[in-house]
Amino acid sequence: MLFYAKLNLSKEKDEISKEILKCSLNSKKRIDVVSMFYNSSDILLETIVAYANEKKNILYITNENQRSIDIIYFINKFSNLGQYVYSPEMNYGSVNEYLHICNHENALKLQEKFDLIIYNDIRGFPKYNKQQIKKVLLKMCKANSIAIAYSVENVLSEGTPIMFPLKNNNIPIIEPRIITTRINLSMDIPLVVYQYLNWSIISNRKVIIFTPDEEKTIAVFEYLSNFKEKLSENIFLFISKKSDADIKVRFMNEDEGIIVTNDFEESYLEFHSIDVIVYFADNIKFNHKQLLYLTSKVGRYESTQRGEAIFLANVETVQMDKAKNIARKFNEKAWERGLLNI
Repeated sequence: MLFYAKLNLSKEKDEISKEILKCSLNSKKRIDVVSMFYNSSDILLETIVAYANEKKNILYITNENQRSIDIIYFINKFSNLGQYVYSPEMNYGSVNEYLHICNHENALKLQEKFDLIIYNDIRGFPKYNKQQIKKVLLKMCKANSIAIAYSVENVLSEGTPIMFPLKNNNIPIIEPRIITTRINLSMDIPLVVYQYLNWSIISNRKVIIFTPDEEKTIAVFEYLSNFKEKLSENIFLFISKKSDADIKVRFMNEDEGIIVTNDFEESYLEFHSIDVIVYFADNIKFNHKQLLYLTSKVGRYESTQRGEAIFLANVETVQMDKAKNIARKFNEKAWERGLLNI
């Protein structure tokens, strides 16, 4: 059976898609595709279909929520490969023309080797560093396998990476602001941050405040609750793995409000018109990729509006600077290529 993909990509995406395919067919064994969090997986479909038509064994690793895996959406809507997509739990030992999809943990359990291995690190919360990603990619390789890392940074670091600095909306990526303060963030709030919160509420926007753990989440929520009359009545608390999922739905449906949470996992819910503050951004729990991922929620579903992304901490860290510099580098590259609509 001949597989096909009928994508209607933008000029920029089509060029990137064809470059990925060209590199893989020209026996470039290690390919870095560098792009921003939440960018689309459609630029990978052409390569996947080409390898499926050669009856190659393909492994696609992603840590997305199983209910909303981006590449499956594009496969089902724009190709006829859908019936040949399997999860690694199924018995496929004697079959070599299917695309197999799993997360990082399940990939480590696999004994098979694959002809094409793709690791998508930009569609889910980045739990693993580039050394761990590189290790699992190479573990899955045969002698002549092609490995593709789709990440915000170089992972395989062999040759020039393919950089796609543009998001779907063609507007600049929000570069997070860094605000430092000496005050105890569990018990007080800097005036400038209060002003940001007030501006968001007045502008009918929602604010997601991320904290590193449950204790800090509760402390920040309890303190902010003292300002309900001045800021908003819609102040929500969501504790990871404990709170009712309906709380996020209620927050999503409000015109404005604040939610304080330690839940970083990707949700199938769409939060429009949001700003993000990462409280305790200097906490050792946050690395640069995780900080950037959290603030990348700003503007994810907007085509024109620009919001605010803030790292709030007692001290500025290397990880915070690195996250900010990655966002700035993407904007610089997009500007140089004339890709931004501003």
